[in-house]
Amino acid sequence: MSEQTEIRIRPNSAWLFLDWRGLCEYRDLLWLLVRRDFVAKYKQTILGPAWAVIQPLLMSVVFTVVFNKVAKIPTGGAPGFLFYLCGLLLWQLFAGTVQSAGNSLAGNLNVFGKVYFPRIIPPLSLTISQLIPFAIQAVIFTGFYIYFYFTAASPTFGIDFKLLPLLPLLVLQTCAVALGVSLCCSALTAKYRDLQHALGFIIQLGLYASPVIIPASLFGKYAWLFLLNPMAAPIEGIKAIFLGGGIFSLTAWGFSVALTVVILTVGLLWYQRTARTFVDTA
Repeated sequence: MSEQTEIRIRPNSAWLFLDWRGLCEYRDLLWLLVRRDFVAKYKQTILGPAWAVIQPLLMSVVFTVVFNKVAKIPTGGAPGFLFYLCGLLLWQLFAGTVQSAGNSLAGNLNVFGKVYFPRIIPPLSLTISQLIPFAIQAVIFTGFYIYFYFTAASPTFGIDFKLLPLLPLLVLQTCAVALGVSLCCSALTAKYRDLQHALGFIIQLGLYASPVIIPASLFGKYAWLFLLNPMAAPIEGIKAIFLGGGIFSLTAWGFSVALTVVILTVGLLWYQRTARTFVDTA
C-alpha cells in the first residue's frame, strides 16, 4: 500500500507579495467587475451615464459664477467655464475612483469570505471603470473647447503640441495616485468604519487644495507648497496642454511622479497586509 501524501493548495499570503500571476488568471473576472461597476453606478437612474457629464458641467457653471465673475480669480486668459471644466477632467477621475474604491475591503467582505481571487481586483476594477466616464467627459470638453476657440474674436489659448504626448501619462499618473489613495483608505476603513462617512468631505477639501479652481501661479514663490499635492502637477499639466500658462514644468512633474510611486507602493503594501487577515477579524 502506497504512502498517502497530503497536498495543500493555498495562495501566497505574504503581504509583500503581489499575485501578478493571479491577476492574469482572473483577468476575465477583472473585466466582468469593470462592466458591473459601471452599470451598477447608473442603474435605476433616469439619466444614466449622462450624470457623468452633468455633474462637472454644473460644477463648472457654479465655479465660473462664484470664482471667476464674483471673486474675479484670474484664469490666465482662458474662458472661465473652460478653465474649470479642464481642471475637473482629471480631478473627477481621481475623486470618483477614491469615492468608489476607498471601501473595497469592507464593501466586499461577503465575497472575500466565500471564494478566493486576488484581493487587489475590486479596487483595480473600480479604478479602470472610472475611465469610462472620464472618456465621456473628455468628449464633452473637446466639444466646448472647439466652440470657445472658434467663437472667440482672438483666442488667447491653444493646444501645446510639444506637451500633448504627456497627456496619456498624466491620465495614467492620476489613476495611479487614485488607486494608491484608495488602497490606503480601504485598509483604514477595514478597521475604522467612520472614515466611510468622512471620505466624501475629505475629497471635497482636496478639491480646494488642488489647482482646479485657483491657479497655482497665484501663489507666487509659495507655489511649491501647492505642488506638494500629488494631483497638482497632473491638473496643471492638462491645463498647460490645452490652455497654456500655469507653472507646469518637467521638474515639478518628476517630483509628482516620484510622490505617486511612493503613494502607490505604500497603498499596495498596506492593502496587502490588511487583506491577509481581514476576513478572519472583521
